[in-house]
Amino acid sequence: MKIEKSIQLRAPRSRVWRALTKPEEFGKWFGVQVTQEFVPGERVKMLFEFQGKQIEGYLTVDRLEPEGYFSWRWHPGKPDPNVDYSKEPTTLVEFHLEEVEGGTLLKVIESGFEKISLARRAGVYDDNDGGWAAQLKNIERYVG
Repeated sequence: MKIEKSIQLRAPRSRVWRALTKPEEFGKWFGVQVTQEFVPGERVKMLFEFQGKQIEGYLTVDRLEPEGYFSWRWHPGKPDPNVDYSKEPTTLVEFHLEEVEGGTLLKVIESGFEKISLARRAGVYDDNDGGWAAQLKNIERYVG
């Protein structure tokens, strides 16, 4: 069970790569504040506003292959400060960049939903499916 989305961006691969992997740029289009670099193995805190409250979310950087592949693991869905996620499995988010005529093909794949508890699976899958569609439009606007 996975989500797969793609978009052709009219921007060079190096520009899209910066938008994905530079914390200040990532934060602008993704709608979060990130204050540390994306480094494989590192847990990265993201701050965002939701319904007037500041919420913390985390991802753990998996791999960075310059201008080609970036992946992380996280707990999908909107973070709920009342839920203990420490025993819940994560999903894997992968960004694939491919140079194409006129720009860059960006693919995002999120997998591992089958490991999420049944109580949360359908909700977080639907939230993230819609969320990735919106985020691809956000990055498209951001990179021009």
